[in-house]
Amino acid sequence: MKVNVHSEFSECTTRAPASTANLGPGYDVFGLGLDALEDIVTVRIKKKSNSIKNNLKIIIKGNGKKDIPNNPNYNSAGIVARKIISEYNLYNYNCLIEIEKNIPAGYGMGSSAASAVATAISFNSLFGLDLDESKLLDYSAEGELASAGVKHYDNIAGSLFGNFVIIKTYPKLEFIKIKSPTDLVVVVCVPLIKVPKMKTEISRKLIPKKVPLEKTVHNIANACSIVAGFYNQDVNMICNGINDCIIEPVRKKMIPGYDKIKKRSLEEGAMAFTISGAGPSSIAFLNSRKKGLHIAEVMKEEYEKIDIRCETYLAKPSNGATIISKK
Repeated sequence: MKVNVHSEFSECTTRAPASTANLGPGYDVFGLGLDALEDIVTVRIKKKSNSIKNNLKIIIKGNGKKDIPNNPNYNSAGIVARKIISEYNLYNYNCLIEIEKNIPAGYGMGSSAASAVATAISFNSLFGLDLDESKLLDYSAEGELASAGVKHYDNIAGSLFGNFVIIKTYPKLEFIKIKSPTDLVVVVCVPLIKVPKMKTEISRKLIPKKVPLEKTVHNIANACSIVAGFYNQDVNMICNGINDCIIEPVRKKMIPGYDKIKKRSLEEGAMAFTISGAGPSSIAFLNSRKKGLHIAEVMKEEYEKIDIRCETYLAKPSNGATIISKK
């Protein structure tokens, strides 16, 4: 494939936000960008005289770098980069990817997605690939192989585009972007427990292969309520739809104290409560920052009762990934 390298630029830095996926009944279909945390990726390129294929290096920095592999074959950013390098025959460039890792990996906040998205955007900009939004989305999703073993687009879409995104993958990849209500506030609670490697892949295997028709109807109806709520800018309507009878019952078993924390949060004013992505993070939905601060304290109190430390993040929907600088 032909590339048009913008030779005046040899470095590009991009930020990509955290995200949450599913929102209860929207498994693998709904993504929501969050402004709580972000990964910052800097890609540096330099032309070389040979075509040796070992031309990619990754450096991990930041608070969330623990257990993040710097081997490009196992890192979400590295997998995206290798795919683009291969398809556009960019082997005559040395590429260094520096990741400031701020989103904790393996906790349901779209950590792998953010690094993947930022990398795809930087490569697109540096090499003048002119990728449209669908191509950026598809290349970014390659990075989910690192944590999930398969390409999936919900967190990727939330991080790339921000706000609320609906993803379709059949018969072809399509997406619908919808602006979020200005009064939508979420609280993400991250229990500081040990999570297995390839946690997303493991949690996907828990999902039942066959689902009774009545449960499918239940989830479809609630998913429709969420979509209508975003279109109508109605937080109450969104929250009325965040109810899942298929995925949550099996995945909550991996989250200590989940039922008690959910029950107490709803009693204390949360308008909806569910698992953030594949967990173990939980997410509460509200319509005011003041209520959100209170629910964050409630979550901490409940985890203290079972001797688990947690971190909470008060967030609004993000506006998606952006390039910070080029030079």
